[in-house]
Amino acid sequence: MINVVFDRAIRRRDERGFLVDFIKGDEMKPVHQTLGQIYFVTFEKPHVIRGNHYHKTKDEWFVVIAGKIKLVAEDVNTKERIERILDGDNDEYERVFIGKNIAHTFQNISPSAMMLDYADKSYHDKAPDTIHYPLL
Repeated sequence: MINVVFDRAIRRRDERGFLVDFIKGDEMKPVHQTLGQIYFVTFEKPHVIRGNHYHKTKDEWFVVIAGKIKLVAEDVNTKERIERILDGDNDEYERVFIGKNIAHTFQNISPSAMMLDYADKSYHDKAPDTIHYPLL
């Protein structure tokens, strides 16, 4: 089975706006509880593609926080593949876990979009652990 897991990020709303629990340490396995890197990604035009790679040593969690993005993921060993639309304009944010050796790419299918990402290991230019793998 492909090592991709979808679940809901908890959203709390009041008169000031809302707060979304993107990820909590106690929801993660102990191996993932050391901070790696948190970043956000923007898609400033329709049809922009980001990703088309996989990681050998890194697990990642994503949530689309604005716009709609098509996710394509494929296990590089078994070739099992999934596609899913992630909707950041929905009232319920969907969080996705992508494990090691799962190629992934994201395509913006709205005028613009934004995504939040947590990786359990930091990115380093000299040892990027990002292996090109075209999906789209």
